[in-house]
Amino acid sequence: MKIIVGDAPAFKSAIDAITSLVEEGVFEINKTGLYLKAMDPSQISMVSFVMPKEAFVEFGVEDDVKIGLDIGQLSSVLARGGRGDKVELGVEDGRFVIKFLGEKKRRTFKIPILDIGEGMQKEPKLEFNNHVMINADALREVLKDAKLVSSHIRLSLSPGAFVAEVKGDSGDVHEEFEKDSGEIVEIKSTGSMKATFPLQYLEDITKASPSSEAITLRIETDRPLKVEYKIGGASVKYYLAPRIESD
Repeated sequence: MKIIVGDAPAFKSAIDAITSLVEEGVFEINKTGLYLKAMDPSQISMVSFVMPKEAFVEFGVEDDVKIGLDIGQLSSVLARGGRGDKVELGVEDGRFVIKFLGEKKRRTFKIPILDIGEGMQKEPKLEFNNHVMINADALREVLKDAKLVSSHIRLSLSPGAFVAEVKGDSGDVHEEFEKDSGEIVEIKSTGSMKATFPLQYLEDITKASPSSEAITLRIETDRPLKVEYKIGGASVKYYLAPRIESD
C-alpha cells in the first residue's frame, strides 16, 4: 500500500474532524478510498469519515487493509507537516508510516498499529426528511452564545426558519434564522421539527469544520441529529443522540 496526500496541513485538518470525538479507531482502506466509522467512548455520538481515492494524488491499494490507530497521536504527527509538504502513508514492519515529502527533503515517522477489534461500526439506519444548511461560523457563534447559560440546546426547524433555544438557571437564549437570511444556505422541512442535544458534543462535532463550508443539520423530532460537512477532501458525518424531555 502506498497512498499520497497532496497537502499535509489540509489532511491534518481532515483527521482533526475525527479526533474531536474519538481517541482511537480502525481505518479501512480499499480501492475506493479511506474510511473510518467509530462511536465516541460515551456511545452518545458517532463519526463516519470518508476520503475517496480522488482526494489523493497517488492511491496504490491492491488489497483491503484495516489499520487501528491512536488518532490523537496521528494528528500530532501530521501537525509536523509544513505548508507545501505531501504526505505518504504506508505500513512497514507492523507499524503505520507517515512520510512528509518536501522539496529535496523527507521525514519519516512510524507509529504503532493497535488491535482494536474487528473494524468499523455500522451507521444507524435512519431516515431524514428535514434539514438546514447553515454557515459554519454562524452555527459556532450560536453554540458559544448557548453555552453561557446551559449545557443543552434545543434546535427547531420549520419551512421558514431555523431556531436555537436555551433555557438555564442563569438565563435564556433564543436565536432565529429566517430561510432567506445570509447565514442560511437552504432549508427543507415538511413541518415543525425539534430536538434537544448536549452542547459540548455539538461544539466538538463542529469545531473542525472550515469557515468557508456550510454545515448540514438533519433534524427530526426527538431523534438523533445528523451533521455533515466537507473538509480537506473528505466528507464527514456525525450522529448525536437527543435528550428526550417533556415540555
